[in-house]
Amino acid sequence: MRTAFRILGYLIFWGSGLCMWVFFLLAMMKWVGALGILLAIVGCPGVIIFPFIFWVVEGHFPLLYFIIWGIGIFIGGPFMYLGRERE
Repeated sequence: MRTAFRILGYLIFWGSGLCMWVFFLLAMMKWVGALGILLAIVGCPGVIIFPFIFWVVEGHFPLLYFIIWGIGIFIGGPFMYLGRERE
């Protein structure tokens, strides 16, 4: 059962991170065109500050982005914790 929790936790956690990065990639492509792909790859740490930049540029709060982030942290994280190997 621990292995199932660990696998599910990692899938949720990393899956939400991948979704956030794709969201970042698509927004960068929309803003600066094909150069946005390169900027999204190089500027991957910008994913953390990106929602606030998106809010200023697009004019609306990226609620879906924060929901995906919360799912990764508050659902994936506990599943990974439950699946950890105990000594």
